[in-house]
Amino acid sequence: MKRLIALVLGALLLAGCAEAADSGAANGDKEAALKFAQCMRENGVPDFEDPTFDENGEMELNLPPGVDPKTVEPAQEKCKQYLPNGGEGEKMNPEDVKKFQAYAKCMRENGMPDYPDPDAEGHSRFESGKEPDPDDPDLKAAHQKCAELLPGGGGGPVIIGGDS
Repeated sequence: MKRLIALVLGALLLAGCAEAADSGAANGDKEAALKFAQCMRENGVPDFEDPTFDENGEMELNLPPGVDPKTVEPAQEKCKQYLPNGGEGEKMNPEDVKKFQAYAKCMRENGMPDYPDPDAEGHSRFESGKEPDPDDPDLKAAHQKCAELLPGGGGGPVIIGGDS
């Protein structure tokens, strides 16, 4: 089974937690995300940044570059209570999985040839150390061309590192 060693761009990894129906729930999600970041810093990932939120309430959490997965995994385990579902991904409906598969195919066809197909939760898992740079112009250009294929027609590219 693949182990999570990176977090995603955009709100999609966190099971849409920033897309709460009311502002109280959204604020609770923001607080939990801030607690998660603080917990990660307190448990061996000192450069873990606070999440950012866009005008739609979508969240971005990024793992600092070069962080050793052996440091991240235990910290994530200690901090998972601050993530929706305790950090366990929700199963995505098959229709949305198909949309993520189409997105991955589009990404490969538009400059990201190694973009992997999604798992059952809609996450595209890259080999450890081979995750694309979030600021890579090729990634951004491909995502701009393919974003309409995602459920809801947007959000950030889903990037998760993992190894067996």
